[in-house]
This record gives sequence, C-alpha cells and structure tokens, in this order.
Amino acid sequence: MTEDSKQTPLLYKLDDRPSVAAASFAGLQHVLAMFGGILTAPLIVALGMGLDAADTTYVIAAALVVSGFATLVQVNRLGPLGTGLLSVQGTSFAFIGPLIFSYEKLVLDMSSSDALGVIFGSSVVCGLVVMGLSVYIKHLRNVITNNVAGATIILLGLSLVFTTLSGLQREFLSAGGLAGDGLKMLLLAFLVFIIILFLSLQRLAWLRLSSITLGLAIGVAVASFMGLVDFSDVHLESVIFIPEIGRYPLGVDLQIIAILMPIYLVSAMESVGDITATANLSGLSTEGESYWSRMRGGIMAGAFASMIASILSTFPSTTFSQNNGVIRLTGVASRFVGSYVAIFLVLLGISPLIARLFQTIPSVVVYGGTLLMFMLVVLSGFRVVQGNQAKQRDYLVVGLAILFGYGISTSIQWVSVLPSGVVTILQFPVSTGAMCAILLELIVPRQVHAADTSD
Repeated sequence: MTEDSKQTPLLYKLDDRPSVAAASFAGLQHVLAMFGGILTAPLIVALGMGLDAADTTYVIAAALVVSGFATLVQVNRLGPLGTGLLSVQGTSFAFIGPLIFSYEKLVLDMSSSDALGVIFGSSVVCGLVVMGLSVYIKHLRNVITNNVAGATIILLGLSLVFTTLSGLQREFLSAGGLAGDGLKMLLLAFLVFIIILFLSLQRLAWLRLSSITLGLAIGVAVASFMGLVDFSDVHLESVIFIPEIGRYPLGVDLQIIAILMPIYLVSAMESVGDITATANLSGLSTEGESYWSRMRGGIMAGAFASMIASILSTFPSTTFSQNNGVIRLTGVASRFVGSYVAIFLVLLGISPLIARLFQTIPSVVVYGGTLLMFMLVVLSGFRVVQGNQAKQRDYLVVGLAILFGYGISTSIQWVSVLPSGVVTILQFPVSTGAMCAILLELIVPRQVHAADTSD
C-alpha cells in the first residue's frame, strides 16, 4: 500500500461539526474533485443530441442545482431519503449513451423538445421504480449480480468510447480533415488526453482527483491560444438561473423506459459500492440494520434526485465515487461538510455565467478530456467482475453478455418479424447486454464453480 493510498486519521467524524472555515475549505475540495465530472456529462449529452446553446446552457446549470439539492438530501436524511453520510451526488456518466441513443430514435418522429420531454418523462417513471425497489436492495443484489453489473459497465464504457471517437471524427471532418485543420483538432484532443493521463498517474493524490478539471482547464487555455475559444456568446440574459418545471412537455414511452431501466438498476448497484466505501471511511460498520437503512436511503435518494432532475429537465444523478478519495485524503468525514458542498453547487448553478463559460470549451477538448475517463470505465467493469473472485463461469457469462449485446444490437434490424418497438429496444447494446447477462446468470449452471475448485 502506497503512502497516498493510506487513509488519513479522521480529523472530523461523521457527526462532528467543523468550524465554518474548515467546513468551507473541505467542501471546496469536494467541489474541485467533482466539478469537471458534473458539468462534462450533460455537456457531452447536449453535444451528442445537437442541442442549441440555450438548451445546453440550461441542462448544465440545472445539473449543478440538482446535484446540490441531491447532496443536501443525502447528507441530512429527509425522512427515509438519504444516507446521512458525506455522500455527494452529480450527473451520471452512465446515462450518456442511452440518452443520446433514445433521443436519436425519438427525434425521427417528433420535434426536439417533444423528444426531450419523452426522455425526461420516462426517466421519472424509472426513478419511481428504483425508489420502490430500493426497499428490497438486498434481494435486488441477487438479480443485479457482479457479473450483470460488470458486463453492463463494460458495455457502457465501450459505448462511451465509441461515442467519443465518433465525436472526434465529426470534429476532424468538420475542420476540413487532413486538407484543413482536422489534424490540429486531433492533436489538441490528444494533448488534453495526455495531460489528464499524466495528472492521473502522479503521486500527489490531489492532482489525480482533480485531473479532469485541471486537464480541461489546460486544454481550454491551449485552445484559446490557438484561437478556438469564442467568448462572444458569453452574455447574461438573467442575473440568476432558476430551473423550470415542465420546460419540455413530459411524455412516457415504454421503449425508452426499457432502454433506461437497466442502466438505472446498474447505477443503483454502483451506488451500493460508493455508499459502502463512504461508510467504511467514516469508521462505520458495513453490516447490520443501520448499514442497510443507510443503503436503502441512499439508493432511494439517488432515484428521487433523478426524478427531480427529470422534472427540472436535466439528466439523472448518482453518487460520486471520487469524493471518497477526498475523505480518505483529508480525514474529514463530517456529513455537515456535505451541506457546504451542496450550497456551493447550487450557487454555481444559479449563476448563468458558469454554464455559459463551460459551454465555450471546444468539443475536441471535451472529447479528449473524457476519452481516458471512459476507457477507465471499461476497466472498472472488469474490476467489478473480478471483485467476486471470478471463476470460469463468471467470465463466460460476462463474455457472452457482451457478445450478445453487440451481436443482437447490430443484427436485429434484419429480423422483420419483430415489432418495431422491440427492435428499437434491442438496438441499444448496453440494455440488451444487461438483459442477456441477467438471463445468462439464471441459465448457465453454477456447477462450473465446483469444477474450477477441483482443478
């Protein structure tokens, strides 16, 4: 174990109240670690959907406000909602692929605003379902096993990598390819990629935790020097941003629910790991009724926050695992620090200037900055599988789920006997792979474990 990986002795325990200065400083460190991630996820979705500047600014600002609200609920426990731990929330990267895919399918038959309304309305339904299932979180883990979660995360990571590479290709071609400035665009993206990779490998843990935020900032500085950053559109239409209820007409589509629901379930299982880590770092037991009460509250609060996000026309929220690294480094596990984090996020969100400035980041910088992150998502999926002391059967289930996920999604369009709605659902490899993984877990005999042991 390296020095950086050791946990700093707790300076402030869960229910300790740091001074305003100490809590503010600790809260700012959490914000720095998560700021780039919170804003990058909605920006990538907006870029993938081709939203205009006004809608992009809106979803980014609303994401900050909802992240602050969700964090406030998590740390303070509102009735059954929340962990009562220093659990922070932000916009989830897991939904980038399914949201863009759903939008592309819907916009073929309806306007952009109607398509967004259907996505947000369907997300509300998914959030309600997860809130109900959170009561049975122990049993849900028997369905969404490590193999199911791992296969889904791998597929999510691969879809994010492909989405990013597709975005880089668009930027390359729109800049004129090799005959124009296309190569310059690719070099800028590669530079940002290398900077974030370099920062993430440093011994100083703060550089690793802030690698995305710092990498994007350096990338913007270089892009500005190259004349690629345009601040002419940065103007304030209002002094304070206030999220709108029903900005888009909410609708519900069973196909979209079927696409999003597996991602909601796997995201909930990821939160189980995040919350367990937070409890452990806070010096609490990860067994017993108190632990499971916090777990149920955390999953329920995450689903509730995603519902609120959808009602306010932004994208689903989840717990952020990198903030556990901040707890480890600072030794500050006080849940009261979370309230400061929430306040800072809301203040950043209600300032329209923040979202406007973030929107000026060139697309190539965003794609270059997130490519490494999404590659690491793929690796994290493998780690989820290996965390269960994976045997031959586990790799078989995961491998077949990935194979079937992509195989079915690319060939289902040629199966003419299926209803168009079923075809649409199966064309998204992540949801298809997740469903295949669940079926394979039930079908593939577990006796293979015994054979492995005897060998």
